[in-house]
Amino acid sequence: MIAGLRTRILAIIVIVTCLTAGVTGVAVAMVVRDWVYQDAQEAVLTTFRHDMETFERQGMPAPGSGGASPGGRSSIGEFLPGDYTVEVDGVTVRQGSAPPQDFPGAMRRELERVPSLYRFQRLPDGKVLVAHSVPRPTIFNAESVVVYGVQPLEDVGPRLNRLTLLVVVAVAGSALLGILVALIVARTVTRPLSRIQSVAARVTDGDTEARLPATDVTELRDLTDTFNSMLDRQNESIDVLRHQDARSRRFVGDVSHELRSPLAALVPAAEVLREEAATLGADSDLRRASELVASEVDTLAGLVDDLLEMTRLDAGAAEVRRAPFELVGALREALSARGWHSVVVDGAPLTVESDRRRVVAVVTNLVGNAVRHGAPPVMVTVAPSADGAIVEVRDHGPGVPPGDEERVFGRFAKAQEARSRGAGGGAGLGLAIARDNARLLGGDVDYRREGATTVFRLRLAR
Repeated sequence: MIAGLRTRILAIIVIVTCLTAGVTGVAVAMVVRDWVYQDAQEAVLTTFRHDMETFERQGMPAPGSGGASPGGRSSIGEFLPGDYTVEVDGVTVRQGSAPPQDFPGAMRRELERVPSLYRFQRLPDGKVLVAHSVPRPTIFNAESVVVYGVQPLEDVGPRLNRLTLLVVVAVAGSALLGILVALIVARTVTRPLSRIQSVAARVTDGDTEARLPATDVTELRDLTDTFNSMLDRQNESIDVLRHQDARSRRFVGDVSHELRSPLAALVPAAEVLREEAATLGADSDLRRASELVASEVDTLAGLVDDLLEMTRLDAGAAEVRRAPFELVGALREALSARGWHSVVVDGAPLTVESDRRRVVAVVTNLVGNAVRHGAPPVMVTVAPSADGAIVEVRDHGPGVPPGDEERVFGRFAKAQEARSRGAGGGAGLGLAIARDNARLLGGDVDYRREGATTVFRLRLAR
């Protein structure tokens, strides 16, 4: 299968050129071959006519001399200078090199019947048969006298060989010329495509100023104008989207910052409400209301922190502070501080060099997701890897529905719509921020299902 456009153009032009040259060469060879044979036959026939005219002048008695002698039949061929066969009334009186049985019967009958005829016929071995019926055969006391001669077609073979060589050279030259023309045409056709590919590669690399150069070819000029116009409109759309995205990020950041001030006052108040609610009866409406307010304030505070973190990540302002720390101990300390005492951290002490705060944030987000949406027991496993460390968070919940394995890492995405905030769910930012932080550190977070367990895996690069 021919894949490239340049190769296809080369193949098509070369094939067409060779076929055209071959067909033309064969046609010319056939015509010239006929000319060669005709010329050779004309030369043989001219010589034969000259011999027959000489024979008729010298070998026949003059009219009124009383006819030929009784033995005239046997001496008819005395005046024939060439290699000829003579038949008198169908009887061979002189035999040349060609046997009489090779003469065509139709030709023989016609010549015996009509005097003064000349006939010739091409033979398959490069020779020609010529024949002549002698006028006034009665001079020889005969009804018919026919002279036959088989002559070679001189110089036909060498001339045909030269012709064949000329045709072969012409076809080969046409093929070489076709290759040269094909290279020029292919280069002319593919050069604009190469320019488009080069410009497209520059645009892909972020060069918004890349454009196709102007050209004088009408079709290519239209293509160039269309392509450049497309890039202009694309840049305009990208600018609009970039401005909208910047405004959205700025709005989220501004709202988050504005919410931090009232939240700074609400969080201590929520702690007071939680402490006061503990002194009330279990069935007290005031206790339930206080606990609900305190819980929602904590959720809102976490959401604001997530939004601020997401804004910093989007803006490229997230700061990574790498330093060696012991990973297993740091995770146990963080989980204990959040009250997740039932979550087991399994693994030997392992020192890594990374941003401790962000690594802990990623793992606590994964553990929080398992605690809220999974089923106990929840386990954290830490193990070294060839390029760093692997942290796996396992739970025994139902896992992510099929088809949502990647969607759960999107922002504000929830694997199940039933997991609303009222049911203890989050805003859908935890897994997205966890993956963004992991990639910021040179690693990644992925999901898989192993039997009855759900596994979120953090890969940390060295």
